[in-house]
Amino acid sequence: MRRSGTDETRALEFERTLQRLKREGCNLLLVGSVPDSVLSAASRKLFGDPEERRFRVAVLSGTPRTVVYERLPTTALDETATVISHEGVSIPPHISAPVVDVDSGIRELTSSISETITSFEGSKNFQPGELRLGLDSLGSMLTRYDPTLVRQFLGIVGGQVRGANGMGHYVLPRPYDHELVTALEPLFDGVIEYRVENGREERWHFTHHDLRSPWLPL
Repeated sequence: MRRSGTDETRALEFERTLQRLKREGCNLLLVGSVPDSVLSAASRKLFGDPEERRFRVAVLSGTPRTVVYERLPTTALDETATVISHEGVSIPPHISAPVVDVDSGIRELTSSISETITSFEGSKNFQPGELRLGLDSLGSMLTRYDPTLVRQFLGIVGGQVRGANGMGHYVLPRPYDHELVTALEPLFDGVIEYRVENGREERWHFTHHDLRSPWLPL
């Protein structure tokens, strides 16, 4: 069945918006009541092809010790990747990437992320999409910190990611219609919603542009 002119126009607008965000930098919220394996697959995808030049920052806050292998391919754990362990999350000792332990609060975590990004060789001249940051999870942070502090954190870190023309993704394992998602959505350039009704699927929401994609294979 052919799509209507309106459908084709919105599909083209969606593609243009996606390409612009990739080019100019963006921060994406990952949501959905789905198995952890789905969010792991989504995170690996957003961290980018391990064979391409990328500078990756994996922030683990309140997540299991094995998450770094699930979220970030082992082949990408080299000198162009840094793992930040926040508040006592245990990291396997044989990870080859540098590990930064942050045992204090959210302000120190903010500083650590900022310092890590600026420490990468060539950080003053990142190409679009070279910097990739992933945080797991916002749900854990929101149980420990005042929401105002978390919002400030997202503003600072997200601003630095955009300033480097990078891509940041932040995991919040809640349904798209959850009140936390509704409250945080305006802080992000887009929200990616996941489900497993017909296999692993994703749907993109660009609320600033009143755009939403159909369900797509992950």
